[in-house]
Amino acid sequence: MLEQLQITDPLEDIIGLQSHFLSSKSMEDRKTLGQFFTGSIVSEYMASLINKPSSKSVRLLDAGAGTGILTASTALHCLKLGCKTVHAVLYELDSKAIPSLEQTLKIVQNTFGEQRASFTFEIRCDDFVLARPDKDEDTQPFDVCVINPPYFKYSVQESPYAKAASDLYHGDPNIYASFTAIAMSSIKQGGQLVAITPRSFTNGLYFKGFRSYMLAESALDLIHIFKKRDKVFKNEDSAVLQENVICRFVKGSEQSDITVRSSNCDSSISNADEEHYALPLIIDPSNDQKIIRIPESAYEAAILRQAETFPTTFENAGYFISTGRVVEHRTRTYITDDINTDNSVPLYRPHNVSPLQASWTGEHKKDVVFKLNDGHEKHTMENGNFVLLKRFSSKDEKRRLVSGVHLKNAHDCELIGFGNKTNYIGLDDGNLTKVEAYGLSAVFNSSFMDKYFRCISGNTQVNATEIRVIKFPTREQVKEIGRLAQNLKSVETSEIDLIVNPILGVMDAI
Repeated sequence: MLEQLQITDPLEDIIGLQSHFLSSKSMEDRKTLGQFFTGSIVSEYMASLINKPSSKSVRLLDAGAGTGILTASTALHCLKLGCKTVHAVLYELDSKAIPSLEQTLKIVQNTFGEQRASFTFEIRCDDFVLARPDKDEDTQPFDVCVINPPYFKYSVQESPYAKAASDLYHGDPNIYASFTAIAMSSIKQGGQLVAITPRSFTNGLYFKGFRSYMLAESALDLIHIFKKRDKVFKNEDSAVLQENVICRFVKGSEQSDITVRSSNCDSSISNADEEHYALPLIIDPSNDQKIIRIPESAYEAAILRQAETFPTTFENAGYFISTGRVVEHRTRTYITDDINTDNSVPLYRPHNVSPLQASWTGEHKKDVVFKLNDGHEKHTMENGNFVLLKRFSSKDEKRRLVSGVHLKNAHDCELIGFGNKTNYIGLDDGNLTKVEAYGLSAVFNSSFMDKYFRCISGNTQVNATEIRVIKFPTREQVKEIGRLAQNLKSVETSEIDLIVNPILGVMDAI
């Protein structure tokens, strides 16, 4: 169990500076810069993750300094570890934060001086990503980097950040990925990088290039996951909807296991649950996605291990998954809530999907039809038996996976429309039977599969990429489940589990 770090007098003054600065800026201004400030508990904890450097002289990088609380916590932690000389280079684009940042660093400097140690600093009011210190011949590599990078998406056609880190990894997923990759490129071999970021980088096609770069350059040896999404950033509770993780990377290192810690929020961070797992359990070695799976507990790790024993993957079992073809904001002229419109077909939306059943009756207030106007062929598809899987869940929804069966005979039409907020599932080499469709839907609606998927994805979005590579039962098992599931009178998860778990030979996932 981790010991609670004591907040020293200098940190109390630094916290006051941060609070004063935060009160002077509107939430709208901070969102424009992607600013989410680190609170003192989290900053001290992140600093505590730095292991004792090999030298008593340390070069410290802060890639998005804000008012400097992370640099302060890290420098003071290094001082406790016996490092007598610390030089910090800090990047901060917001010129309004510079006065508070300077005051913070002078407090640290005085504290070092009182202990006959040296703390020096260099503030660069510049854009870290565009400045690329890793390419600056006058900037030496760093020993330590502790960062809370900004978070925002940008236009890959118009933003100056597009392709800014393309020499390091492929893709433009988010500004925080560019910050973190360039920070990794800026530290020396054996250097340590501790970052707090959204969990979204651990899975998904968008972050594949970034994951591959980070895992090739370094060992990810520690992950801290927050079981709740709020109360991580200072005064940001209502603005942060992403799940966040703290990761420690050691550049050029190799590893055989990974430490996973979990806590509810920042106040319990130093009393986190801790487990150690073999590397292949966390970083999936079975495909090129480099998905980072994070069990929140030993119980979830047991579920993950059981899923690893499944004989195949979803894709290799012979199934396909695609996102619904109808993108509503691009096809508004095709869509109407007049369900009696001639030459139209039902359009399935997320509200039409519930456990084991996908139903469109035209009686729900959100039911719409898709008109078969010129060009509809790009958006509609041949009607048939499919399994629909919701792509999104609300942040507080208990289930991540919600799946229903759509049967061809539910509608007397040759074509059908599926919205892009749903995924549709079928067979690669044929048509789903009713039995197999119910078996697939029951598997996805089981609590075991839901828990397993949560280990893989921290997003509320269910991406086809992750579904394709998840471990999966055989088609024979799916059909066996379907023969029983199609007769269920209750769609309660507990009733579905009573069918699924014995056939798959898995534990109950409560």
